[in-house]
Amino acid sequence: MQYSPLQTEKDRVSEWGSFRYAVFCCMEMLLYLSSPYKYGKMYKSPCKKKAGMGDEMTFRTSDILIGGSLIIIGLTEIAHLAGCLLGWSFLTVTDLLLAEVGIVLLAAILLSVISRQTRKRATAGKNDPVADQNSGTDTAKEKSTQILTGILAFLILLQILRILTGNRMWLTGDMTVETVNTFLRENAVYTVNPLTGTAYSMGMSLRLKILCLPTLYGAISRFTGMAPVDVVYRLIPCITLLLSYVAYGSLGKALFPENSVKRRTFLLIVGILFSTGAYMPGVDGFDVFYGGFRGVTIRAAVLLPYLLSCLMDRKYTGVILCILAEACIVWTLYGAGVCLLVTVAWLILGALVSQFRKRWEKRKMTDAHGRSGEEATE
Repeated sequence: MQYSPLQTEKDRVSEWGSFRYAVFCCMEMLLYLSSPYKYGKMYKSPCKKKAGMGDEMTFRTSDILIGGSLIIIGLTEIAHLAGCLLGWSFLTVTDLLLAEVGIVLLAAILLSVISRQTRKRATAGKNDPVADQNSGTDTAKEKSTQILTGILAFLILLQILRILTGNRMWLTGDMTVETVNTFLRENAVYTVNPLTGTAYSMGMSLRLKILCLPTLYGAISRFTGMAPVDVVYRLIPCITLLLSYVAYGSLGKALFPENSVKRRTFLLIVGILFSTGAYMPGVDGFDVFYGGFRGVTIRAAVLLPYLLSCLMDRKYTGVILCILAEACIVWTLYGAGVCLLVTVAWLILGALVSQFRKRWEKRKMTDAHGRSGEEATE
């Protein structure tokens, strides 16, 4: 477990679930790359062309929400390391985190205003033919999208109510709440063992010590006034659930960029799988509902689907954020986690398929020239 040197059965089951998910990701890559249309989309520019404008990178709400969350994890890691390595008090660490978030938020707002003004100047006095073409959108498809969106919203609401009112399960051996309580009570980061209430006699593994989720949860508890048990067992699983839908929505956008009905159907299937998997330990649905605060759950439900969408759209900044965030919240092999494995596998598969297609096209051209030569001879 990421907060204890002892790994429980629950953690082994969750790690096995993450491994299965990684295998599923590799299978999805093969299917994705085997499609000529999707393959061409992957290796063309991931930019949308608009009339009167150059190429513009697609930037969606999912990038803001998930990218912002991953940046917050990175900022928490910086403050957490200050507490671990420099011996800062927990109050100072949380104040530093608040200052970091404030500075980044102000910078993001400033960049957003500048970017908006730049786009306005670039599009001044120019018509957008894409908007004119979309003016006659099929009303039946719009109604279907609205119905599916309503069903999806109702399903998500039921799942949130389940987290807020359901019974907590599979918490034997988990020390997240105890660790957060120790941080708040002792005003220090990893100086007192939450199991014994005394100072660590033999120290801790540095790779285990740098995981920052307890500091993030403690900061949320301090700033909101919520009890650590409510933050860990109620608030964070709800956030994880919502971010998972955002991540899968981004993946659906990459898979079905022009069909909103298919995207909503895709999300409905994900929601149904979450609900049906709530009774099967090791499945993503079970982990989200009963362990959404754990790093392995955040990796499986949020990081991996968002990573795949970034790889499909060639948004390598998001890929890097996913890899670094996993290293901050999950005990990996010196940062080499599942996200890095999936990224390497994606790049290798892409290179192999690219070479195969080049050879295939070259062979077809050679055969075509040979047939034309034979016809000329005859």
